[in-house]
Amino acid sequence: MESIFEKRLTVTPDYCDASGALSPLAAFTIFQGIAAQHAEVLGVGSSAMAKKGEFWLTVHTRVDLFERAYLMDELTVRTWAEACSERDVRTYRSYTLSRGEAVIARGKTEWAILGLEQKIIRFGDSGFPKDYPFPAETAIPEKLQRFHEKFEDADLFSHYAVRPTDIDLGHHMNNVAYVRLLLDCFSAKELASGNIQSVELHYSTPCFEGEALTVYKKSLDDGTCRIGIVKPDGKTASQACVTFCK
Repeated sequence: MESIFEKRLTVTPDYCDASGALSPLAAFTIFQGIAAQHAEVLGVGSSAMAKKGEFWLTVHTRVDLFERAYLMDELTVRTWAEACSERDVRTYRSYTLSRGEAVIARGKTEWAILGLEQKIIRFGDSGFPKDYPFPAETAIPEKLQRFHEKFEDADLFSHYAVRPTDIDLGHHMNNVAYVRLLLDCFSAKELASGNIQSVELHYSTPCFEGEALTVYKKSLDDGTCRIGIVKPDGKTASQACVTFCK
């Protein structure tokens, strides 16, 4: 059993921004896709988990961008589960995206397993192979940040109704749909500039079809932009931090 799962891909137009380069949204999409494929190979994919009334829940995710890839470039995407104990209820998965020997993006997600009666399941009870050879490496060694940003009326950016196309097999808003929503806080020119260095977001509460979300945006003195997505009942759906090159 290989510890690192690897796939080759081509940067097609659907992965590109207005400049013809791989978009930040595409990086998230690619990483989520290969995580799903690896899970299937390991026997803990969506179908296998659903039969037990369980599914993988993304808690937190971060993607760092280093170099630009362009239309029709050939890339290699890799992913692996990070070492954890059977008692853990939060686990991590790493990702890298490379062009040749150069890593152009890296990512990390924090996961939990939601079971029957909305209970979080220990990793040892997930059905994950007991003999999986956990790699010693991690794509992002830094701790994922915790978000406690307070938004005011002056930070209001937009309103958004959750669309039918945002909904995934879990019957709530897909993880990547949140990324698309927060990146829509910037212009196409800003997104295509290549100046986005990192995008990190925490998922707090699921959103469902038709819900009217409120989006807040605030630029801080440290050069980051903080974004909050709030549900109609006032609960935070997600908070994010977008870091631009200085």
